[in-house]
Amino acid sequence: MTSTAPSATEPGAWDATLGQAFQLLLGGKPEEDPAAVYAVYYADDSIDEFLFPNTWATPEGLADPEPADLPFPGADEYPFSPAMWRIDFSESLFHFDGQLLDATGPWGEDGHKSPRPFSDDFVADLQAAAIEGATDLTLRGADLAPLLARHAVDLTHERATQLNSWLTILFRVATDGTLAHAMQAATYTNQGPDHLVPFDDEGYVDTAEPRWEEALSALPHPALRDHLRMLCLDADGARCCGAYYCGTERWPVGTYVLDEIGSSLIAGWEFGESQAGTAVVRLPSGADAG
Repeated sequence: MTSTAPSATEPGAWDATLGQAFQLLLGGKPEEDPAAVYAVYYADDSIDEFLFPNTWATPEGLADPEPADLPFPGADEYPFSPAMWRIDFSESLFHFDGQLLDATGPWGEDGHKSPRPFSDDFVADLQAAAIEGATDLTLRGADLAPLLARHAVDLTHERATQLNSWLTILFRVATDGTLAHAMQAATYTNQGPDHLVPFDDEGYVDTAEPRWEEALSALPHPALRDHLRMLCLDADGARCCGAYYCGTERWPVGTYVLDEIGSSLIAGWEFGESQAGTAVVRLPSGADAG
């Protein structure tokens, strides 16, 4: 971890420094609506591949709005791990693959995945509770929870292993609903100036993407500048460490459903070889802060 710049120790100085940094990333001071709700979502293929069985995937766990930890292998080895966040499982989005629902493809009596592990009644209830506008059947955790209980679908049992990558999750990071807090969570700066990641110029990369290398040079806080440089690598550098900052150019991998249900993209990052993505969004009007 890096040391703290003197100015960051003054009351309110860290928030002001972050505000300057976020203006650079967002292309200027955003026109923030105080009545709007901003959120952070995270999608990760490597998590979906080994998601179930899981102790938190109970009806009680998915209905509870209290933020909880997301177990993540190797969390201590990776500074930009989702294990650094608290997750609101009740507002996270659960996607069911169409072939799983229809018992087609590898599912069904002749499929190598075996018959679908739940009933037609469960599928009908899923469809009735699904979020409107989403191409794939998608539910909030809080809406899925009672259906799991009603139909005795157990995602904590070893049998749930066969659902991996067929039931996937877009995790909602627990924040207070403001844009500032959403950006802090998404950039891993919410723990303060003593928890910043140094720039890995001795490894695979030696610079951020040129446009962000130049833009971030205006930051007077060296440790924060280097931390954000690691989150603004070019697409090739982000394959092994840090992230690629795609801003609002495109929806990060795994987050497209947020567009379909009316959210507006504020900022986005992709990790690895398009294996994971983080999106900061403005939720559609009427959405809960979570």
